[in-house]
Amino acid sequence: MGIIKFIYFMCGQLGIMMLARFFFQWLIDFYSQVMPEANGTALLSVTLVGAVLLGFRVFDGVTDPIAGTLADTWVKRGRQRRTLLWFTAPLPALGLILCFLPNASYSPELRWLILILGLLLFFVGYTLYAIPYWSLIGDYAQGDEKRLGKLSTLLGVGLLIATAVGFVVTPSLIQYYSYLNSAIIIAIISIPLMIAPYFAMPSNQITEKTDQKGSATESPEDFKTQLKNLFTVLKHRRFMAVICLFAGSQMSFTIMTAAAPFIASDLLGGQKSDVALILGPLLLVAIPFSAFIPRLGQKLGWEKAVAISCLALACVYLGVGGLGISVVGSPLMTASILFALGGPMIAVLLGLEGEAISACAEEAKGGIGIYFGVYNLIVKGANGIAIGITAALAEQARGGDPWMVKLMGISAGVMLFIGLITYLFLKPKPLA
Repeated sequence: MGIIKFIYFMCGQLGIMMLARFFFQWLIDFYSQVMPEANGTALLSVTLVGAVLLGFRVFDGVTDPIAGTLADTWVKRGRQRRTLLWFTAPLPALGLILCFLPNASYSPELRWLILILGLLLFFVGYTLYAIPYWSLIGDYAQGDEKRLGKLSTLLGVGLLIATAVGFVVTPSLIQYYSYLNSAIIIAIISIPLMIAPYFAMPSNQITEKTDQKGSATESPEDFKTQLKNLFTVLKHRRFMAVICLFAGSQMSFTIMTAAAPFIASDLLGGQKSDVALILGPLLLVAIPFSAFIPRLGQKLGWEKAVAISCLALACVYLGVGGLGISVVGSPLMTASILFALGGPMIAVLLGLEGEAISACAEEAKGGIGIYFGVYNLIVKGANGIAIGITAALAEQARGGDPWMVKLMGISAGVMLFIGLITYLFLKPKPLA
């Protein structure tokens, strides 16, 4: 694979994560807007919005293993997994637009209806796109560990760049163009980026697939076999232990993404655009550090590197409880330095995620699609809980209590500790 094809592959993660980061960063903030024309009430109750999000995350998570199995079956029928990207790329973009469509002129019932339709389209579309796309890491690597490491790292880099767009660009977009218009801009940009991985397939694989077109080597699996495969994955102890690590890290990342606007405005007394000043240093550290991840993974092993990063990042997030005071320069500078310390650990966690899941699938000789499906099932449920926690704290923070905002960061650290402890409990004992 040449550098252009590696960039094409990364674009898919950049596109889908631009949608996801905008969604998780601004949805609660959007629905907590106060409407003067409605006696100062919010657009919708953020606590209820958080509860609905949790329900949708659980519902959508159930479909993830199904999506993984369908993607694997698609390949077994002699088709190319990458062709699924053309059909699924527009769906989450349209769902994002619907989620930010309601305004004060709509009745509460209509606001809820549009939001629920948007959530359904966003989450189902996210699953139908992400599972086949992430599974391409195995298709394109073809057992080459160095290529697998590079592709996995690129998934992390794509997410970090998307996060940079969320933290640096979207606050200004919203300030000048409104939430809805900003969502439309992000959606339009994301769709072609999400289709780009279709063109990343190595040239030798294109020839091979063309020669074999229409000739399935295995018969499609029936429902009973698919269910058996699902339970086999759930009984894979190492995989489930590793999933706990990533569930904790993803929950912490979700909480901090949603909490960033509140930290900037409510805790530090700035504006929403100051999110870039707080988390920009984190990304300035994390993105360059990604270049060292393949070498770090080979030296320490992906499992040890992920566990150490979870522990270190948890300690950083617990430091959010002390924000609002001047330790180094102003409170804003103190916050910037604190978050910059988490940059290397976030780069490791995001960069080794794909490699870890692919390695578990290879260890069990299972379909990579079903492994990514189960991963998404568990992580989505965990992220739903994370959003619910953040929404409840945001509701209380509107009363002016800064500790509710501080508890968002502390909660992120606690999630990492819980994930790490659960991992150590489930981790298979080494053979004597």
